[in-house]
Amino acid sequence: MKNASFSTIIEDLKISFRFAYKNAISYLLALFGVVIVSGLLIVVVAATIFIPMIFIIGIDNLTTFFESFSGLENTGLSNLAVGSIMFALPFIAPFMVAIGALFGMGREVVESEGTSVGGVFTWYKKKFLSLAGGGLLLFLIVVGPLILLLILGAALYGDQFLTIAVISSGPANFANPIAISLLLIWVAVSTGLLSMLFPSMIDGYSALESIKRSVKLSIRYFDRVFGIWMAFLVIFAILTVPMFLISFVFALTGPALWVAAGLLTIYAIPAMIILVFFYLPAVTIGLTRTYMIVTADDEYVENLEDESGPSFIGGV
Repeated sequence: MKNASFSTIIEDLKISFRFAYKNAISYLLALFGVVIVSGLLIVVVAATIFIPMIFIIGIDNLTTFFESFSGLENTGLSNLAVGSIMFALPFIAPFMVAIGALFGMGREVVESEGTSVGGVFTWYKKKFLSLAGGGLLLFLIVVGPLILLLILGAALYGDQFLTIAVISSGPANFANPIAISLLLIWVAVSTGLLSMLFPSMIDGYSALESIKRSVKLSIRYFDRVFGIWMAFLVIFAILTVPMFLISFVFALTGPALWVAAGLLTIYAIPAMIILVFFYLPAVTIGLTRTYMIVTADDEYVENLEDESGPSFIGGV
């Protein structure tokens, strides 16, 4: 059954986290590996960009060039934001490939209930260009409209638009709840529509084809795709929202500060461990499993979701 109910989503989550737990060591080692490789690639990218600039314009002129931005009153916050994002794209790509490679491991887990550390590097090398392209498109689709909104608002109201729209003028300097709510809704919806992107690329489709395929699947099987995605987002919020209380903690004084900081630290450490070593693998497994179910033939899906059927979709 490709459609979902509350019990179906709960079962999907249970299966995802169970297989994440069973393959935690492989994911842990793979994660360390891809982070190191991605870091090295970022160094290479930085060297490719900055070393030619040093030889062309000289290190003194390069330093002057970057220092000049601090004195540009007419540059504008929106222009700096756009420039910073475009400059950051080459450095984001390696990490997008790393995330995509973890989805390759998720595919192996879904198909065979297990994976190996070497698998992530196979996917990293085999799908590097498509995963990089798809990851950058994902980033631009999610962040791009927000930047366009910032540019439009700055054009109409000036750079104070950011203060008006996002940061309240109250003494506590809290974020504008309306703007933050709209931002969270957009991020949830846009990433939900593209939640099948990486599984589709691992399945052999190009980046553009995967985007179209992800949007189509997310709309056609809205309850199944958005159900599992929203469930993962809720779990993420439960794990991370308490960490944002740190701003209130620093407002305390005396013994209350140390007690609150200690409690927050006690919570933050296991929460981060769960996020990195169990939540992230569960997301790759859960979304991959959902992709395989909604793209399979109906008769095949019935066999897949039958407990007595093949175990590679987690029917154990």
